[in-house]
Parts: sequence; structure tokens; C-alpha cells
Amino acid sequence: MVKPVLLQLAKPMLRTAGGAAVLGYDSALVAANAAPAADEGVTTRQIVLFVLTYLAYVAIYFARKPVSVVKSTLESEMGLTRAALGGIDTALLTAYAASQFMTGSIVATFGRSLPLIVGYVACGVLTAAFGFASSAKHMSILWGFVGVFSASVHPLLVLFVADLFPASIRATAVGLWQTSQQVGGVAANTVTSAVLATKGWRAVFHVSGATVAAFAPVLAAALLSGRSASETRGAAPKGKGATAKGGAATTPSTIGPLSLPGLKSVGAAYTLVKMSRYCLMFWLPYFLTKHVGLSSASAGTVAAIFDVAGVLGSIATGCLCDGLFGGRMITTVLPFLAATAAAFGGWGAVCVAERMSGKNLKSLHIAAMALVGFTIAGPDGVLGGAASRNLCDYAGRSSDMALAAAASGAVNGFGSVGSILQGGLTAQLVDAVGWSGLFLTLAAAMGLAAAAVLPAVVVESRAKAKAAAKSG
Repeated sequence: MVKPVLLQLAKPMLRTAGGAAVLGYDSALVAANAAPAADEGVTTRQIVLFVLTYLAYVAIYFARKPVSVVKSTLESEMGLTRAALGGIDTALLTAYAASQFMTGSIVATFGRSLPLIVGYVACGVLTAAFGFASSAKHMSILWGFVGVFSASVHPLLVLFVADLFPASIRATAVGLWQTSQQVGGVAANTVTSAVLATKGWRAVFHVSGATVAAFAPVLAAALLSGRSASETRGAAPKGKGATAKGGAATTPSTIGPLSLPGLKSVGAAYTLVKMSRYCLMFWLPYFLTKHVGLSSASAGTVAAIFDVAGVLGSIATGCLCDGLFGGRMITTVLPFLAATAAAFGGWGAVCVAERMSGKNLKSLHIAAMALVGFTIAGPDGVLGGAASRNLCDYAGRSSDMALAAAASGAVNGFGSVGSILQGGLTAQLVDAVGWSGLFLTLAAAMGLAAAAVLPAVVVESRAKAKAAAKSG
């Protein structure tokens, strides 16, 4: 079957679109596990499975976004303090981080499919149950278990999509699939805001839970069909490693992920990026309600601009990576990190100017929010997705699939630590120094992230130069 023209045309632009493709075009990790591209094509079934998993990941955001949308309502109607609201977020993020470090063991025991299906059912039930809770303690417990069951969804679905397509278009397919993160944020914000305006905050969780659970049977059908498609392309050669349940080939790794050159650098930078992004993900609607003066429903809708801008920022990252930086993905994030620091600094300045003038600068707040969304999406996607995989290539460990998975899990675990930190610090910072102080603190954090990633940039530059010298 002839490859879709749009996919071929989109390759240069979508290498890192929507959070960066997990595997780059020049990744030996792809080449080592794929049949010759000349004999491969895209089938209708592959496209259908791509769409089903894309929509499934959009749906999982209905188990992440609702609390941020209803924060101000919970404060006014339930009497929850800002610290209690932050505690609910922290429960989710702590459980999420701990469970991410366990993903490898869970997959080794149960395979890929069962954890995903059970995860969707559990997240749906727990999210719906949140709508019946009446205390911060019970809300935190329920939201914590949502974190447990949703932790492995993203990495396992990315692996599923990567295995589904031939090497010749795999990076494009995964890069396009990653835009489900921003689309999920927009969809969840928009729908939950509409439900909040008409039905109240409890209905937000009932509708969101039903949405997530409804995708469990759909995902089950997709995963089973996808496994058959993967098996049709051929099994791994004997002696190359065992095949895990769920269709994933595994190979024992002889080194730990932290020994990879540049990985600690990427992990440190990603911790700060994730801290900053999740601060907005969980508190932006609250800020728009309490500081800017929007209604709770309007705040959730306006907050979606942050995710829309993120889609554009991810595409821009991909274009610059191929067109200006010669495929150096980690290097590409440097100017975006610096720009994010400047954008946060400008946002803090808007808050200061607003306080001094006594005017409501709503338009400037929205512009600053969109600018931060645009600049932070690329670093978030590259550092949390492709960077760890590419570091395996640069270290000459391209075929070590276990190391690639462990490296990706380690970096995302570091990122989860950052998201946990913001859960406790955000409320305290706002109480102590106001919103302007919070944004200026995030500006400093992004500046530190730019400095932290420099060692990984050096590793990437040396590896690219070495590869160029060999090819020359």
C-alpha cells in the first residue's frame, strides 16, 4: 500500500510535534528493530488503531484536568483552603511518580495490555467517585489512586504506536500522536467548564469518569488487534531477546540508565520544566478566576489557550530542529527554555504593573499565558520523550531496548518529582509573595533548566560531530 502523502510531507515538521517523536529519523534504535522500509507500508488497520489510541489518550485527560477546573468552586462551596487544594494535587502527583518507577516491573509481570485496560477502568471509576466526596481527605485518597492507575498510560501507548508502524514513518506517526496531549488538555478544559457552568462541580467528575471508562473496551480491542498486526510483521530473530507479554521485545541491559552520558543533565532540566508546566496545568484556571476575575466556567475555557499554543510551539520546535539545528533535538530546546524564562518574567511584570496601576490587565495575562504555553511545550516533549532515547544512541547502546525503557522511565520519574514539588510550593508561594512572585520564581527555574541541560547539549554535539566525521 502506498504511504499516505500527508504523512510523507509532514515528516520534517512533525519530528517533534506535540511533544517530540519518541524516536528520531536517524535513530538506530528504530533501524535495529524494523524490516526494510521498501517492503513496508501503512494499512487501513494501522490508521484505525492510531486514531483509537489517540482518542483514548485524549480521554485520559478527563482524569487529570477536572480538579484544576473546579478549584475555585471547591474553595467557595466546600470551604477547602488553598493548602488543601494543593494537597489534592500532591496526592495525585506523588502516586503518579512512584508508579512510574514501577512501570517496568508491572509490564514484565502483566504485559502491556492488561495494565492499560485496568488503568482506564480504574481511573474512570475513581474519577466518578470523586464527585461524591465531601472532604479534602477523601478527595486526596481518590485522586492519589487515579495517579497510580494513570502513571503507565502514556509510556505504554507510545510504545504501542511505535511498534505499530514501520521504521520509515514511525517517527512521524509517534510525533503526530503526541499532539494528543495538548488536544486532551483543550478537550478536557472545554467540556468540564461547560458541565461546571450547567450542572455543578460534582457532575464534572461524573461525566469525566464515564468518559475515561468508556474507552476501556475500545482500547482493549485496539491493543489486541495491534498485537496481531505486530506479530504479522515478524518475530524477533532467535537469540536477540525474549518477547514480553503484550508484544514487546525485551533485552537485558548491562548498565544503569544514570550512567548514560547526559542523562542526569536531561533529568535535572526536565524536573524544572515539569514543575513549571504542571504549576500552570493545575492552577491556571484558579488564577484566572481569583486574580483576573473570570468566572469558573470561563476560566477553564480560557485556560485551553495554553494547550492550543503548546501545539504550535511543538510544531515550531520540530521545524527549528530540522531546519536550523541539524537534527540536534536537545540543543533545540535551549532557546525555548530561555524564551520561557523571559515569558514568565514578563508575566510577573504584568502582575506588578497591574498592582501599581490599579487596572485589570486581562489581555496581557492571556497573552503571557499563550506565550508560556508556546515556549514550554517543545522542551517538555523533547526532554521527556526523545532525549533519553537519543542519548542511548549517542552512547552506542541503540539496540539495548531495556536501557532505553529504563532511561525514559528515569527521566520521567525526575519530571514527576518536579510536578510533586509544585503541588506543595505553589500555594505557599502565592500566599507569601503573590502571583507576581510565583511567576518570577518560575522564570528563575526555567533559567536554571537552561543551564542544567548544557552538559547534555555537549554530549549531543560531540556525538553528531563524530557521526559526521565517520560519514564524511
